[in-house]
Order: sequence, then C-alpha cells, then structure tokens
Amino acid sequence: MKLQVFPTESINGEIIMPRSKIHSFRALVLASLANGSSVIRMPKISRDWYLAVDAMRMFGASVEDLGGNVHKVSGVSGKPQTPDNIINVRNSGTMLFFIAGVAAAGAGLTVITGDESIRTLRRVSQNLFRPFKELGVTIISTKNDGMAPLIIQGPVNGGVAHMDGIGCQPVFSVLIASALSSEPVDIFVENPGETAYIETLLFWFKKVGIQVVNVDGAYTHYHLSGNNKPEPFDVTIPLEWSAPSYPLLAGLITKNSVTKVRGMDRNDTYGDKLILDIFRKMGGDISIKDYMITARSSLLHASDFDMNLCPDQVPTVAVAACFAQGVTNIHNAKTARWKECDRISAICTELKKMGAKIHEKEDGMIINQDGSWKLRGCEVQGFSDHRMVLSLAVAGLKAEGKTVISDAETVEKSFETFVPDMVRAGARYKFINTI
Repeated sequence: MKLQVFPTESINGEIIMPRSKIHSFRALVLASLANGSSVIRMPKISRDWYLAVDAMRMFGASVEDLGGNVHKVSGVSGKPQTPDNIINVRNSGTMLFFIAGVAAAGAGLTVITGDESIRTLRRVSQNLFRPFKELGVTIISTKNDGMAPLIIQGPVNGGVAHMDGIGCQPVFSVLIASALSSEPVDIFVENPGETAYIETLLFWFKKVGIQVVNVDGAYTHYHLSGNNKPEPFDVTIPLEWSAPSYPLLAGLITKNSVTKVRGMDRNDTYGDKLILDIFRKMGGDISIKDYMITARSSLLHASDFDMNLCPDQVPTVAVAACFAQGVTNIHNAKTARWKECDRISAICTELKKMGAKIHEKEDGMIINQDGSWKLRGCEVQGFSDHRMVLSLAVAGLKAEGKTVISDAETVEKSFETFVPDMVRAGARYKFINTI
C-alpha cells in the first residue's frame, strides 16, 4: 500500500493517540512469566501483539481474550517451557530481545529468527554473546555473524556478566534472564546508552516485584537478588509516547494550525516524551494544560540534539530540521541504524530525494536549512518501517507537490488511526492499494 500526501494549508483538531505498544509488550512478557494470572486491559493490538502472544504460548503461558480488548494471562511461574517450533519475530526488534531473554531463562533450546532487517541489520544482537556465555547460557548464531537466526538455551543460575550497552535491547535480554535466576546475578555494562528505555523496563520490574538494583543510578551495574518470579497484576495500558510527535510536528510546520493530543501521562518513564523538549528547543509553540498537549504554527530554528535518550525519534527530528532555519546537528544516535531499517541512512536518502541539504554521519546527520531550498514532493520509500512512513507523511504536508510513500500499511504497527484522524483535521492524505 502507498500513501499519497498533498500540500496542506493547515491542521486543526484533536488527534487520538494509540495505546502503547512498548508497555503492551512488557506487560505481556512479564505476565507470561508470572506466578499466577494477570489482566491486561487495552493493549496495543497489532501484528506484533499477535506474534508475541503466539510466542508466549509456545513458552507455556495461557493468553485468553476476554473481549473488549481485555486479556487474561496465566504465567509459567518463572519456568518457560521449550517452544515446539521456531519463533519468528518478523521485523520486531523489541520482540527479538525480549524473546531472547525468556529463552535464556529456559532449560530447552529455543530458535529465534526474523525478517531481513532482523537477520542483517540488528548487529546489536552481537552484544548478547559475552554476557550470556559468562552466565552459562548457550547462544549460537547460525550464520556465525552474531545475528539471527539464534539458538539459545539457559537457564541462568547466578554469576557475573559484562556487556556493551550501546544499545539498550541486549540489556533487556540479560536483565530478563537474570531476573529469573535462582541465584544472585551482577551485570556490568560499558557504554550505557538509551537509558530512558532501560528505565521503562526497570519500572515494570518494580511493578511486578522483581528486585533489581541499578547501582548508583548509573546504568553500569545491576544487581539482581535471584529467585524473583514476577507477581501477577491488573493493568490498563497507557497511551503511546512515540506517537504524538507526528501530529504535533504537522501542527508546528503548517500555517494557521492548532493540533491537540489528549491524555498523555507525563509521568511515563518512556524516553520519547522528550520530543516535547526538542520541539520547544526549536522554537515550537507547545503548551500543556489539563492533560492536553497543543501545538500551534511556529517558525522553527535549528539546534543541536543528542538523540541517545530517544533514538526512535531521529526521523521525526530530521523532518522538523527541514523547516527550521539554520544548521541542525543530530548526533549520538548510532543505534538508529539497527532498527526496522537503517533509519539514519534511510531518512537521509529520502529527504535528499525531496531536496534537503543533508549530510549523513555515522551517528546522525547535519541538515542545513539556509533558505535556498524547500522540500519537493516525489516518490519515497518507507523501508517497511512505520516510523519512516509516519515521518515522511508529515514532511509531505509542507512539500511542494505530491509525495507518494511506499509501505504505508506499516503504520498499523504503532499508529493505525493516524491517517483517518489527520484527514479529519485537514491533512490531505490518500491510501492507494497497490495489490
């Protein structure tokens, strides 16, 4: 499916946010490992959710849809069984690493694979090997390149591990496996990165009674006491902090616009809420009152952004920089190369097609909006990546001429109502079925 985007004068209205896929997945995994039955209300339903449900069932959990988007999960009391089939995570990196953590807590062999992005781009999975081996976990890359397909066999029975933490996802895996260890585990992390995302997992650990100490709050040493089975819980999933950036940016860059987002929890630990600070630093008129975030048309200016705490927002900030006077430096976001696509290369390539003056760096990019160019509509690639499609959909609203984006169906992964809600607010979007 493709998305046609036409230049749009203004965006006015309230855009409804989806439920958080980040929190949904953590809730499902921890409920599946718990000692008892949990209730998950209003999770983000998508293909990734159903894939994760299938995987948790293969590990022995019972997941029952009670209707009304309420799900009962009966856990395995910290002892996942051996899956009876290969687990295919498709293009979900989050699922890859959570499944790897569960596999490393089990006594049987688990085989995990995924699509091309998982098998060729997720180089950060190489950081699993040292800590798992130090903790007695068998881990094999069938291609011997440190990436999926992976074969993993646990369990962890105490010990000390060391690892590179430049990407947070392998840290998730080791923390989950260690949380279910029968004996204490100490994990030492070099180059700790994406720590806001780590904080969300630690929030969930605390919620389900898993005892973990982030020593000195530095994300370089974790101590887990051992013999920690997650406790069952009843939770309503909050709204997704990775989603507001798209309608809010649309409101900032179009004329006479007032775009609103309601119901976001500002106490949420998820790092993507920092996008509000980024937009404000660029001169964006962003106000918050009574749980309503409002963006009004603004003249943006360039700035310098360390994106390590919210690398998933790199494509969005790159688009914002195309409408911000001056030179924008986006850096410390190397992990953005290891997502559903290489988001640094992808967004640079597609924005260049649209006429941007953009210089790609290893850990980010420099965008020079010197006033000599404007974005032009053209055919661009979504790279089967929801964040690329959403970011380019915003760029096209202010581009000259029609923009056509491939892989538009991928918005279902995180923000399935984006297009219809934005159309009601004035955006000129149209889906084209290419089948």
